[in-house]
Amino acid sequence: MASKPIDGPPAPVRIARIGPTKRREALECLLGSDRYRAERFMRFAHKTEMNLDHLWSALDEKGRIRSTVLASPNPGRTAMVFVSPPEPGPGVQLAAQVIQHALKGLGDAGICLAQALVTPEEVREMKALEAGGLHKIAILTYMQFTTGRRDRKIAELPDDFRFGHFHSTDRGMIEQLLAHTYIDTLDCPGLVGLRCMEDIVDGHMKSGTFKPEWWTILYQGDHPVGASLVNESRDASSAELVYLGIIPELRGRGLGRSLLTQSIAKVAESTMKTVVLAVDEANAPALEMYRSSGFRRTIRRHAFVSKVERTACDN
Repeated sequence: MASKPIDGPPAPVRIARIGPTKRREALECLLGSDRYRAERFMRFAHKTEMNLDHLWSALDEKGRIRSTVLASPNPGRTAMVFVSPPEPGPGVQLAAQVIQHALKGLGDAGICLAQALVTPEEVREMKALEAGGLHKIAILTYMQFTTGRRDRKIAELPDDFRFGHFHSTDRGMIEQLLAHTYIDTLDCPGLVGLRCMEDIVDGHMKSGTFKPEWWTILYQGDHPVGASLVNESRDASSAELVYLGIIPELRGRGLGRSLLTQSIAKVAESTMKTVVLAVDEANAPALEMYRSSGFRRTIRRHAFVSKVERTACDN
């Protein structure tokens, strides 16, 4: 009598955290069996002090690596998750098992939120992420703007409004302001409540190179009511708009566009020529504002997240 097929992939001999001796092999798997890319990635990681301690793989009975996940910790107690291209069929579930081990390792390391970004074409990667415990919260559109002399103009504001910029003593203010601007947000609302505001601000500050003079605060009288946070990219090739928000009571009055214009003007006064950003495709008002301001779409990514379970991470 024929034996009954077993659902799911054959269990690997083990799923293990990968140390230095097998690191290149694991990265080859992650990057599509490309030794040159793996070696180049290792040089990049060394140069940028990228943490490769959270590199996990599934190994078969001969010790060969079949699936790999890299969880790269970032400021603000987050980590970006990268998964090797799963093989058709059982490869998706195998990758999901490795992802689950990586998430547990992140929790033990005090990370609170895991994130992943994949292209629309990476269908098996998306299935593996979902089976591994992450869920899709948005489709992100990445946009780019090239500055010129005309962009150095200062934005106009209604009476009783003014611009200021961030000071080191404003930490409590910016946390309270961002919390207020998150209310009823249309930009990745699935992220709201997954992290404490202290971690969020830490993440914004350490995304690229923090430039406090590029963190523009909008005031109504003496009350902060909006913010546009721009940093220099890590490789100094562009300026990145990491956040823009207005408190709900003042939305729909063109103040977000004024903040954007002011931020572009600050970047245009520097040697930087390019401003980049990512926006939730479901956020139609923001998309229209960026498009009509001259930003053009470059790429799209599906965004996945998982709150990493650990008592120390509770808000």
